[in-house]
Amino acid sequence: MGILTQTVYYVLEVLKWIILARVLLSWLPMLGLRISPYNPLVRWLYVLTDPILRPLVPFSRVGMLDLSPLIAFFLIGLLQNVLVGRSLAQTIAFAVALTIAFSVHECSHAWVADRLGDPTARWQGRLTLDPRKHLDVLGAIMVLAIGFGWAKPVPVNPNRLRNGPKTGMAMVAAAGPLSNLAMAALAGLTIKAGIIAPVLGRSFLLPDLPQLVLTFIGLNVVLFVFNLIPIPPLDGFNVVAGLLPYPMSQSFRRIEPIGPLILLLLVFFGGSVFTTLITAPAQLLLGWLV
Repeated sequence: MGILTQTVYYVLEVLKWIILARVLLSWLPMLGLRISPYNPLVRWLYVLTDPILRPLVPFSRVGMLDLSPLIAFFLIGLLQNVLVGRSLAQTIAFAVALTIAFSVHECSHAWVADRLGDPTARWQGRLTLDPRKHLDVLGAIMVLAIGFGWAKPVPVNPNRLRNGPKTGMAMVAAAGPLSNLAMAALAGLTIKAGIIAPVLGRSFLLPDLPQLVLTFIGLNVVLFVFNLIPIPPLDGFNVVAGLLPYPMSQSFRRIEPIGPLILLLLVFFGGSVFTTLITAPAQLLLGWLV
């Protein structure tokens, strides 16, 4: 990067973390901590971030929640990716892979739940590969920006599952990550069979077929590993809860209310430990598949 590009990058980095500080500030009441809105630090935090967040508010409300700070954080991350040389072709390849991977993942949850006796997802139109039914705007932006995100969760009534709530939910949860592994394996066969050469394209604008396939394999492997982490709301939590015997399973489920907070703290502050937790098994799987 040139001096100007570096300067812009680091200004954006500071701005991104100022916005994240505002997000963390809004979580303090959940931990029993409160800071007066008249605190000078809090007031300056809002003065600096309001001009950026205010235009996003109309597009960022989910019920009573305002997700504009998180959306701004990850949009800045996307802009930084462009500054460090991530080409438009890479972004397009990632977006295509993301759309397919998330849609199949969520449809697999819905299909298994339906087969086990709970038609809730089918009644709500989620037993489909139509990405419009599954993609979440904020979750997709997060994946494109930092490789972490989500789709809309599939509604499941555990009491309808014929294997019982505990085992049934474990089976429904496992279906999503296993679908990602299956997609990665099938795409990997095209490389092992010599149909597609495993060489990344050099186009800046549009991805070529090898780039699409390799991105698709990589994303699905990471989704498989990431979703099996046993922290709610990830699928691995329900898989582990279903495998544990009573009363261990009930004790394990007590972390469910604070699971999303634990996960976000790990993503933002887990550093190399959290990254290694995902990349080490993902690289091992990629070696087998490709």
